[in-house]
Amino acid sequence: MTEEYNKRNKYEWIEGAPMFKAERFEIAGALFDCPEDAMLTQEEVNRKLDAYLRPASVVPVATPESAAAEKKTKRTKEETVNVDSKD
Repeated sequence: MTEEYNKRNKYEWIEGAPMFKAERFEIAGALFDCPEDAMLTQEEVNRKLDAYLRPASVVPVATPESAAAEKKTKRTKEETVNVDSKD
């Protein structure tokens, strides 16, 4: 029952950013996907803020373009042709 009384809307949580030792823009970024009138608990906001500030490490996925670029052979300086040289 007390959890129901501890809910606040998005704007109130943004204004209360010092409670989380965070900046208002950080709270706003964490709650960007929440509707303006959504009532959120402190626990929900804390969870969203933690996910926003410490995202899971993303493993880069090899795209076909990057894989093709890696497979290309690189020419060394000796192999390149200098068009300005006179033979």
